[in-house]
Amino acid sequence: MWNIIVCTSDPAEREEILEYVRRFCAQKNQEVSAKGCKNWPELFDMLRQAEPDIIVIAQNGVDGLNLITSIHLPHEKFIWFSDLDFGVQAYRLCLSWFGKKPVTYQKMQQALGRCMGVGE
Repeated sequence: MWNIIVCTSDPAEREEILEYVRRFCAQKNQEVSAKGCKNWPELFDMLRQAEPDIIVIAQNGVDGLNLITSIHLPHEKFIWFSDLDFGVQAYRLCLSWFGKKPVTYQKMQQALGRCMGVGE
């Protein structure tokens, strides 16, 4: 079973991304536990309970960058969406996937396919 955490401060965006994750996993016959949080303190509490397989960060501005660099987990576990083009920073951090907002199902398919190794 895949353990995936989605972190974004926007509640509607968080629910939409969680739905994308669940739909993708259902289409690929992958079991998933997908949970959401809104900020670093909530994410930190979730990380103390269990290490996720994938963390989806969808934070605007440098908040996403600060969040990723604060978490001491292998960077290949991260999918990062931002309103600004942080592609170079994502490349330097060796993240699995970076995408510019808005988050769409097609972008999530590409990102999850790469991270999970199940294809789009």
